[in-house]
Amino acid sequence: MRRWLALLLLLAGCAAPREDFDFETCGVRPRLVIPIEMRGPLPLMQATIKGQPATFVLDTGAVAVALTQPALRRLGLGIDPRAVNTVTGVGGTSQTVAGRLEGFRIGDLEVPDHRVLLLPPGIALSAGGIDGLFGVSVLSVFEVELDLPRRRATLYAGRLCPDTLAPPWAANALVMDASRSERGRFVVPVVLDGKVLNALVDTGAGSSFVTRDAAAGIGVTPEMLARDPQLAVSGAGPANASMAAHRFGAVVIAGERFEGPVFHVGERVERGIDMILGADYLAGRRVWLSYARRRVFVEKRQP
Repeated sequence: MRRWLALLLLLAGCAAPREDFDFETCGVRPRLVIPIEMRGPLPLMQATIKGQPATFVLDTGAVAVALTQPALRRLGLGIDPRAVNTVTGVGGTSQTVAGRLEGFRIGDLEVPDHRVLLLPPGIALSAGGIDGLFGVSVLSVFEVELDLPRRRATLYAGRLCPDTLAPPWAANALVMDASRSERGRFVVPVVLDGKVLNALVDTGAGSSFVTRDAAAGIGVTPEMLARDPQLAVSGAGPANASMAAHRFGAVVIAGERFEGPVFHVGERVERGIDMILGADYLAGRRVWLSYARRRVFVEKRQP
């Protein structure tokens, strides 16, 4: 935890040149615009490590920056065998040593050297030419605007005051409370078939997901799931997971109601998270993640 807090302080110091940003005056301004490439439902971004190009998933569900093991070797990075991390995701839990990230840049933003998670061997990201996950250990230093329909993400820096208008389009936004979030990720309330669930806002998940026990609390039985289409889904865990694609009655997200949504249903990945709100929802919307205020703003759709 101390290392993570130290990284945040370093990033806050390097987030913008002092002459360009006034941190004493209220207000936030764009610090970095990150071009996004959509590969299927996943948002990809480019960075450099020690001057070499690297491709990352912009992943609001990842606690930290993470690298695949082939990327670690290709980029000439070392490991820290004294630090062992547990990686949990769809497909199970595994333990790996930490990698040492050096010379990491996104545009003109330099990220301090630090330890990073190593993903389990054989993870599917490597086969797709993806080197890792860009997670909230860096994102949470900023206010983040995800505008995936326009293929960009913008990091805002500055000082938020009570009367600061952020996002600029807040008057046309639906708001979700994320005050129960932990470890820098956003957990928001979603109402599925009349039941309030805790949903993780996760751009790194290609599709939205409901845990079996949460579905059971709504009245979805094992017999019902057995009749649904069965899918093999991969994630950060070491193996594929089998999930059912189940059609629910209705879901309410940020005040918007959607009839007959189909969500994957599988085993619980993490305590306290009943649902993952994935890129199938996020890719079509402009979303503002306010890490300082623990709120998620979703731009209203035009009638």
